[in-house]
Amino acid sequence: MMLFFLLLGLVVVDTDLALQKKQEVKTLLELANHDATWAIDQALKTEGIIDLVETEAISRFDRRMEQNGRYRRQGAVFIPAQKSVTTDQIAILHYYIDFTQWRKNTQLSLTYRGDKLVVDNVAIDSQVQPSGGVLQITVTTESAERLTLAPKRMIGPSLVAVGYVDEQPLFQLLPGHSFPVVSVEELKW
Repeated sequence: MMLFFLLLGLVVVDTDLALQKKQEVKTLLELANHDATWAIDQALKTEGIIDLVETEAISRFDRRMEQNGRYRRQGAVFIPAQKSVTTDQIAILHYYIDFTQWRKNTQLSLTYRGDKLVVDNVAIDSQVQPSGGVLQITVTTESAERLTLAPKRMIGPSLVAVGYVDEQPLFQLLPGHSFPVVSVEELKW
C-alpha cells in the first residue's frame, strides 16, 4: 500500500513539473517572438506596408532564446543548457502571416518528426474577416495523435512561433511529457 501512495505522489510531482515547464516554455516563446516582431522592413514601412524581414526576425528570436532561457539553435531545434527549463530540445517552427493574409481564417497543420516540426498543410480561407482571421494550429505527434491548440484571432500581420517539447519523465517508470506551445505576435511598428 505504501508503494502505491509513493508511486501516486511521484506521478503528481512529475505532472506538476511538466505543467510548470509548459508555462515556462510558453513564456519564453512569447518573449522571444515579441522581440522578433520588431524586425520590419523600413523601406516598405515608408510606403505604408508593414512587412517582416524574416532573417532579422529569426536572428532576434534566437538571441532572445539564448538570453532568456539559455537555449541555442541547432538546425530546427533549440538545445537547452544545464540550467534551462527543459532537459530535452525544443523543436520550433516559424510561420509568417503577412498583410494580405491576416484578415483570413488560416488552418496550419504541422507534424513533429523526432527532431523538427514540419508544415503539412496551410489552408487559407478566401473570405475576409473585418475583425481579423482566426488561426487554428494542429500538431500531429510521432504516435499520430492530433493535438489542436486554442484558436488565435489575428489583429494584424503576425509572426507565429510553434514549439514542441518531447521530454523524458522525471522517473523512468513514468511516461514522458510532450506538449506544443504557440506564440502569435503582431508585427510592431
